[in-house]
Amino acid sequence: MLKVKIFTTLLAIFFAGITCVLADGNDLDVEEFISKHKARVEKAGIDDWETFAECANALVTKRIASEEVILWIDKSIEIKETIYNRTVKGDYLVCKGKIKEAQNEYIRAIELARELNKNDEIPGIQWKILISMGVENYNNFHSINQ
Repeated sequence: MLKVKIFTTLLAIFFAGITCVLADGNDLDVEEFISKHKARVEKAGIDDWETFAECANALVTKRIASEEVILWIDKSIEIKETIYNRTVKGDYLVCKGKIKEAQNEYIRAIELARELNKNDEIPGIQWKILISMGVENYNNFHSINQ
């Protein structure tokens, strides 16, 4: 049990250390990156859920918590709910520190995977839940000890 706690804590520290770091810290590059994806979204068709999700994911992957991200991901889900866009929303919520909401998104993604008989995607989503639990424990530990 102690080994699991140590592993979870180390994992949380690692994850927390990278969650708020921008691509390379250069604000100009970040603005360029956001603008590039804004342009892609503006060109997207009204039923193009994938472009909205991909652009949101690109920003989330770089840990850019731009206000557009949640709009894009919600638009993607509104057009067509998928395992991918639910997972991206979960990743975004982890970055925002909304761990319980993120876990709910991951659970919904798992439900969709089961409904669509895409069980091979479930372990990756389960891993994200485990990571989010580590982040939650890390955040709770540090809020108590400050």
